[in-house]
Amino acid sequence: MHSTNSGIKKFIPWIVILVIVLIFDFIKVLPKTMEWIDAQKQISTITEKITQTRIILKKNEEKKAEVQSQFDTEAKDFVLEEQQIFPTRFSPYDVSKNFELFSIQHSLLSVKSILRIESLSFSGGGDGTTGVMLNLLCTEDTLKRIIEYLQSGNLPEDILDNENLDTLDVEYLKAHKLPLAHINSIRVSKGEEIMGVKLKRIALDILFFVQH
Repeated sequence: MHSTNSGIKKFIPWIVILVIVLIFDFIKVLPKTMEWIDAQKQISTITEKITQTRIILKKNEEKKAEVQSQFDTEAKDFVLEEQQIFPTRFSPYDVSKNFELFSIQHSLLSVKSILRIESLSFSGGGDGTTGVMLNLLCTEDTLKRIIEYLQSGNLPEDILDNENLDTLDVEYLKAHKLPLAHINSIRVSKGEEIMGVKLKRIALDILFFVQH
């Protein structure tokens, strides 16, 4: 009996030390463990939020693309018209062809609608503007229509609705509007008489604008 008690007493210090170590580990390790568990929960929450945010962003991007596509479709004609009346560059060829077709089709309306281009010249073009000197032979009534055409960019109704005119030429004029224009000056002088119609010589000093 004495021997058994002596054996137990020998282990008591080790048991005390083990208990102290366990208590120390519990005190030191448990908070770290709890912190780790909380950190894992936070990471899981953040990861979930990031996933949800990505889903929302993807939906927003898809919605944006859908809206942009719809806008492009609906605004296509307006954007094209804007590009025509305020182009990035000035094309003397396009403007010359426009005036030529306009004069031909306008002259076909009636005898009094005769419109002849005597000369067309270009100048400038380095500061976002291009000057055009246009010399015409027409009546003063036709001159008023030309001024309206330059200022509005819209063809006269009797050209748009006239089935006797060249459809391809009219469609070209509709699809190729003149750039934004400002008339610097108009000079009217004596002209000549053609088929009983008294025509005036008109000198138009025009300024066309482009994106600079």
